[in-house]
This record gives sequence, C-alpha cells and structure tokens, in this order.
Amino acid sequence: MQVTTQTLDNRTVALQVEVEPERVNQVFEKVYRQLGRYVEVPGFRPGKAPIGLLRQALREDYVRERVLEQILKETMNPALQEAQVEPYGVPPQLDVQQLEEGKPMLYSLKVPLEPKVELGEYRGLKATRYKPVVTDEDVTNEIESRRRQFIRYERVHREAQTGDVVFVTIVPHIEGEANPRATRRNLVHLTEEMQAHPLGRVLLGMKAGDSKEETVQFPETDPDAELRGKTVRLQVTVHGISEMKLPDDEELLKQMKAETMDELRERIRQALLDELTRYAESASNASMRQAVLQSATVEISPIIIETRARDTLAQIEENLRRGGYSMAEYARSLNMTESEFYEYWRTRTESSILYGLILKAIREREGIALTDEERKQTIQKIAEARNMTAADAQNSEEAEDALDELLTQKTLQFLWDVAEVTEEEFRIQSQREQADNQE
Repeated sequence: MQVTTQTLDNRTVALQVEVEPERVNQVFEKVYRQLGRYVEVPGFRPGKAPIGLLRQALREDYVRERVLEQILKETMNPALQEAQVEPYGVPPQLDVQQLEEGKPMLYSLKVPLEPKVELGEYRGLKATRYKPVVTDEDVTNEIESRRRQFIRYERVHREAQTGDVVFVTIVPHIEGEANPRATRRNLVHLTEEMQAHPLGRVLLGMKAGDSKEETVQFPETDPDAELRGKTVRLQVTVHGISEMKLPDDEELLKQMKAETMDELRERIRQALLDELTRYAESASNASMRQAVLQSATVEISPIIIETRARDTLAQIEENLRRGGYSMAEYARSLNMTESEFYEYWRTRTESSILYGLILKAIREREGIALTDEERKQTIQKIAEARNMTAADAQNSEEAEDALDELLTQKTLQFLWDVAEVTEEEFRIQSQREQADNQE
C-alpha cells in the first residue's frame, strides 16, 4: 500500500491511497467465496462453485460493495497512521477512483484536522443584557385580547355594519363568459379591511333576505384565484347577519376563573413577565453569542460543518417523513425554498460549531471547570428523574450533555462578569421584533 499526503487549506489533509492489485484480487476472491455459500450453482454444492461461475451468478455491484467495505476496513486506519493524521469530529471524506479485479485500488481521503482557534480580547466584550418590562398598557391590551377569545355572535335583524359576520350566497358572472361560475356560500366578516374589498362594499348595508346584483372589479391580489383581476357581475343574497358580542368584565372573570379584575390583571402581568423574561434571556444570550463569535478567529475544515449539517438535516427529513411531510413542505412553512433552508441550516450549524469551539478555548485558557459537588448534584438529579442508580446516570448520555451544558453556562457567566454590559428594556414590541428577525 502506498500513501501520499497533501496539506490543504482550512485544517484539511488529503491522502491518496493505492492498494496493490494482488491484495485487491485476494479480497475479491475472498468475497466471492463468502457469498458463494449462499448461492445455488447447478452441479455444485454451496460454496464449492468455481470463481468464474460465481462471477456470473452474483451481482457485480453487490460484490464490489462488499470488497470496498473489506479493503477500507483493512487499509484506512493504517493509511491514517502512516500519514500521522487523526480525523477530528467526523469521518474522513472518501472518494473511490478505481476498484477492479487485476488493478490497483485507488482512493482518496480528505481528513478534517482539529480546528485551530486564535482568541482575541474576550475580556470586556460589549454585550447587551435585556430587562423585561411590562406596562399597565400591555396588561390592558392582553386582557382585551383574552376578552376577544370569548367572542360570541348573535343573530340580528338589521342592516350589515362594521364587525358583523354575514352569511351570503354569491353567483359570479365573469365578464366575457356565457355561463356563471359555481355558486359560493360564504361567511364574510365585515372587518375594516374587508369593507375596502368590492364584496365588502356590496354587503355593507344589506339585510337578511336582501338580494343585489352589481358589477365590480376584483383586485389583482385577490385570494380567490378564479376571480382575481376580473370584472365580475355579482348576484348576492344575504341569508343572515350576526353581531359580535364581547363578554363584559363579569363574564370575562368567570371564563378566566378569577375573582376580581385586580386579580386578573396581576395574573396577566405575571404571565407576560414570565414570557418576556424568557425572550429577554434569549436576546441577551444572542447578544453575548455574537460578541463571542467576533472575539476569535477559527480555522476549521469545511468537512466538519458539511457533515454535521448533512447528518442533522437527514434526521430532520426522516422525522418529517414519519409525520407525513416533506422537506420542501417544511421549508415552505418557513417561507423558504428547499435550497434556502439547506443553506440556512448549514450556516446555523457553522455558527454553532464555531461558538462551541471558542467557548472551549476560553474555558481552557481560564481554567474554568466543574467542581466535584456540581458534578455530583447534576448526576443525582438525572438519577432521580430517570429512576436509575448514580453509577448508571454518570455513564449516560444525559449526564454528559447536562455536564457540558453546565460547563458552558459557567463559561458564559464568566464572560458576563468581565464584559462591558449595556442594559436595555425589553418590551412586548421587542419580543415581536425579535420573533420577526428569527423568522
């Protein structure tokens, strides 16, 4: 076996491996013999047929796959040892150039090396800590929002007006067509926006039992694709009108299981504060994360990023498939194309990997570690939660993840302690803006 080495950019080494033809032939013969035990060849007992007949009886691609697996098992680790390189985090990237009987096998490996982190000045990072603030107006708005959840509609006998829901049948005649389109039976909510629509203008002022015929121009952006941008003669019949009724304070208190409006306001205030606190912490963490990412340079093999992103995407795709969805459908739900989602996830994976590497480098330089008591308490919590012994909990993946997370939090607390921190209020509007940015 011959191994040649080439150092590439971004902490990657390329190995070119050549396996002598004699060894390749030996493995082919070995695989044919192994598979021949399970193949019936007329005139021969299982495993006793000549190689020539086995070549005809066995699928070439299947044999080749088994040969490749065997040769890589025998040669890959020795090739890495000869080149004195060790893959970091993910397997090497394999490319097979030649695999045929009677010829040398040629394959290459691109090997990701351990990333190199160069720390800058991470003490005194500029970060923003957000403080959740709930105003009286926020509480009032939320109470009114809750009140609208208990809206009821009562049938009324008057002309349709703003806010009403109208049960109507519509027969559309598109200009230039001899026959009308199918009759539509709709519940139309006469919101202010709907009143600007041609149908809303027709319905406003009508009463149950009224019929009207009017020619209108549907907008180019109308949600009804059949009528979009068309001149339409509408035959409209109103069958009923319902008025929106909001619950008064007494009804609202009953629905919300509260004794007084003061009690309800306090409960709403606390709920909003709890929710805002979570968002404020997320925004604060994002601020520190951005500062950390800018505090160092990381040289990393793209193989690490691509492999981890691909593996995670494969798991996402499998989970979606089990739920009856495709990746394309999921991407559309996020207002992305499938390729845009793949790129988004690759970028997100890269950011996460770099962030973890920089925190690790800071932790090692500062000597940040968990105490024996912290480890003991964490493992004990997992043992109690999972009803297992402390020894089993200590060796579990959950314990490893929990200890890593605790170590990360200690590192971040250190960074906050030595950071240049600016405080900002975090309000309901801040939460909405943050959600928009995340989307």
